[in-house]
Amino acid sequence: MSQAQTLPVHDPIDVLIVSDEVNPHGLGDADLMQPGDLSSALNSAATLNTNTITEVATNDIEQATALLSLASSDANRPEVLIYFAHRIPNNGNNASGRQAAFVSAVEQFLQTGGGVISFHHGIYMTTGKQAIQDLLGSEATGAVPWDTVNGQDVIFVGGDHFIGSHQINYTGTTTYDNPSHGIALNNYPYFNNTPDERYPQMDFNLGATSCDIENLFESNYPDNGNQHLLGYTLQCPDWLSKVVVYQPGEYQPNATTGNNFQILLNAIYHVTAYRWDVIFTAGFETN
Repeated sequence: MSQAQTLPVHDPIDVLIVSDEVNPHGLGDADLMQPGDLSSALNSAATLNTNTITEVATNDIEQATALLSLASSDANRPEVLIYFAHRIPNNGNNASGRQAAFVSAVEQFLQTGGGVISFHHGIYMTTGKQAIQDLLGSEATGAVPWDTVNGQDVIFVGGDHFIGSHQINYTGTTTYDNPSHGIALNNYPYFNNTPDERYPQMDFNLGATSCDIENLFESNYPDNGNQHLLGYTLQCPDWLSKVVVYQPGEYQPNATTGNNFQILLNAIYHVTAYRWDVIFTAGFETN
């Protein structure tokens, strides 16, 4: 039986999703995380109190730009953007200009209190995405192996951080360190995702410079070393909210249930922590 998702009581949160599909491993519809799956899962999550969940295709990115550009006092502005886009628009004219306008709106959104979550392939670098990757603070390149035998362990290195500690069922502990990310040798809780798509060349980029990083999740599979970034929060000096990045998410049955979905729900709740109703309801439980 899968675990039931829970969150602290909160006022409604409006969510905007920007999404597109990529299927390098030829997965079937029931296995591949596709546009529409996130909004369906979030709409079905009884613990997530929402007014609206709006999903916009990457090729209609102007719609997202318009919503993100609304004044923070506008009731139609979302509180959270989930970025699930593998590419920039590939329809019509001036794709790079349309993408640039979107990135500018995302930056303004962060500066005025909106939270941003990069889900799965949102962090993968493709042509034209450098500016959004810089805002997110990391990027993945190269091969993305699909492992149906061992998947990848999701190791929680974030201490008591809400995103990784609230209602997550860990299998046990494993010994891990990553000095380059400031992670000391210790025993950390973990759970396993099998199958899963690995991003062995994912790491922080120059966009993370001078920003506060909270490392949350890493993995230890042997490919391009055995220390791999999976998830973190990022807050830059002129932002009023945060970016959360979480890499796992290719396999739809795992991404929309259990620990991975709880992590997404926790991230949504966490990046709204700057709203007074969330702060007081949660009793400041938002590390």
